[in-house]
Amino acid sequence: MLDFQAATKIMTEHFATLTPEQFLINLEEYCPELFQESSANLDIEQLRNTEIYQQAEKESKLKIVPKLLAKGLSIQEIAELLELDLETIKEASRIAY
Repeated sequence: MLDFQAATKIMTEHFATLTPEQFLINLEEYCPELFQESSANLDIEQLRNTEIYQQAEKESKLKIVPKLLAKGLSIQEIAELLELDLETIKEASRIAY
């Protein structure tokens, strides 16, 4: 049976660990070349549209798939909650086990 409260708690705890602002700080620290001259005014919305941010966000979502499966959520429910396609969730579940 789906426990939305448990799923919400897992997702909230996971995504609460890294804010977009923290991601931006880390990005500036480890990739300073992105912040030279023309990139100096990179804001959070622009950051969210970058490929590296989108990939990091997707990988973060995929890391919680095993936890959601362990809580009894179906692959379909996980795909809907994480806003990812079914094939991506299926692949993540195969890797997890």
